[in-house]
Amino acid sequence: MSDWNIFLENIKNAEQELGNPPEIWYRGQFECGWFLEPSLVRITDWENKEKKLFEEFKRLSIGVFEQRSNEWETLFDMQHYWIPTRLLDWTTVLGVALAFILHSDYSNDKDSAIYVLDPVALNRLSGKYEIINIPENADYGYKKMYWENIPTKIEKPLAIQPNTLSDRLKAQAGRFTIFGTESGNFENTASECFRKITLPASAKAEARLFLKWANINEFTIYPDMVGIANHIKTKIL
Repeated sequence: MSDWNIFLENIKNAEQELGNPPEIWYRGQFECGWFLEPSLVRITDWENKEKKLFEEFKRLSIGVFEQRSNEWETLFDMQHYWIPTRLLDWTTVLGVALAFILHSDYSNDKDSAIYVLDPVALNRLSGKYEIINIPENADYGYKKMYWENIPTKIEKPLAIQPNTLSDRLKAQAGRFTIFGTESGNFENTASECFRKITLPASAKAEARLFLKWANINEFTIYPDMVGIANHIKTKIL
C-alpha cells in the first residue's frame, strides 16, 4: 500500500474513532510539529494586542469595505487578510485542507498534518449542542464574550460558522474555531474531539495528483485575482 493510501486509511480511521459524526471539519497545517492554535496567541501580550489590531483595522478599513453590520464581520475580514486573530480556518472538504498545505509547499521534503475535528463534540464541552451560527445568534457578541468576559470567561475553543459567506468561504466550504484561553487550548481540553494525521512528504506527489483530478487549485478555492494569478503561475511556470 502506498503512503498516500495509508494516509487516506488513517483519515478514515480517525473519523471512525470520533464516532463518524454527521459533520467533520478538516484543517491542513504545513508544519507537522505546529500546535493547533491561531497565529494571534503566539504573540507576546496577545490579549492586549488583539484589541489594538481590531480597532486599527476597523478604523483604517472605513471607506475600503462596505460598512459591516457587526463585530464578527470585521473579525472575518481580518482573518481573510491574514491579520492575527483568535480564529482558526477549517473546511468541510478534505481536498481543500490538503490544498492549504500543498499550495504553500512546493518542496515535498517535509511532513505536514491534517486535523480531523468533530465540531459538535467540541462545543458540547462548553455546554453547547450545535455549531454556533454567527452573527445570527445574538447571545454571542465577539467583544462582549472575549474582551469583557460576559456572561462568563470562555476557556475552550468553540466551533462557529458565519451566517453570511463570502465567495472565498463558499469556495473553501470554510468554517472557524475561535480560541478561548491558553489554558483552555485544544491539546489541554479537547483532545477527544480531534485527531491529528500526518501527511508524509512521500505522499505529497500523489496528493497533488488527487487535487488535479478533483479540480482543486488556487483559482477554484481563491476565486479572486490573487487566486487567478497564483493558478496561472503554477500552471505555466
